[in-house]
This record gives sequence, C-alpha cells and structure tokens, in this order.
Amino acid sequence: MQKTKNPLIFLIEESTIYKDLILGYLKSNKFANIKEFKSGDECMSQLYLNPDIIILDYSIEGISGLEFMKKVHATRPTIDFIFLSGQNDVEIAISILKLGAADYVVKNDKAPKRLLKAIEQVVANANKQKLNKGFTIGVLGFFILLLLLIAGIIFIALFFNL
Repeated sequence: MQKTKNPLIFLIEESTIYKDLILGYLKSNKFANIKEFKSGDECMSQLYLNPDIIILDYSIEGISGLEFMKKVHATRPTIDFIFLSGQNDVEIAISILKLGAADYVVKNDKAPKRLLKAIEQVVANANKQKLNKGFTIGVLGFFILLLLLIAGIIFIALFFNL
C-alpha cells in the first residue's frame, strides 16, 4: 500500500443504491479518496491510478471477482482486495482469502461496519510493514557504520605502527 493516510480505494458495485450506501458510510468515517465503478472492465482501465485497495463483489459484470483479482495481481501485486459480496458461502470466502484477498465481507446490515474494519485492518497492516522496513534499514545502516568505524580504527592502528 502506497498511501496509508488517505488510501485510494476503488469500489466496483453494480447496485447504485448499495454503492451510495457504502460510499456514504466510508466517507463519513475518514475514507474519502474513493473512485467508483460499475464493472471490472471500467475499473481495469483506471488501474494506472495505482489504487491501494479494491473493493468488489464475487460476481461482477463480465468476469468473476476472483478472476479479476488474479488478473490485477499479475501486474500489480501490492493492491489489497476486499470482497463485498452477497455470496454467503464459507468455501468461496476461504478460497478467496487463501488466494490473497485481505477480507471477505458478506452484504448484510452489518456490512458497512465490517467493511470499514477491514479497510482499517489493511491500513494498519501496511503501517506495520512500513515500520518494520524502516527498522530493518536502520539496523542495517547502524551495523554498516559500525563496520566502517572498526575498519577505520584498524587501518589507523596499522598505519601508525609501521
């Protein structure tokens, strides 16, 4: 994820009413950088914008959500996917999660809250990865400087003893 403070979210939802419900809920809960699409093809044409998260249904127009995720991950593996689907099938949810989706939310009266929590979890995981990467770079830099300092001391000691 590139932007953890204001992630770019793509929402693919065919139902205008449900799309408006989700958009309103997310925007009222600090996620306002959202682009909406009615189909996978429409979304695919905008991938150059580098979204951080794509929210989609298991069955979207023209292609299954799973196939769409595989296709996008082939070229952009850093995009996180959250499925928001009417499919209440545990086997489908498990298979999608095993293939790399961040979460699977069933469309019901609790879906907006669950979706918000899923997005917050994706953002928290991205922050944790950035922190770990920064820590690793810092530790590596410290040991490189320490090695250079020791090498300098050895060089000076050898130079003045000759």
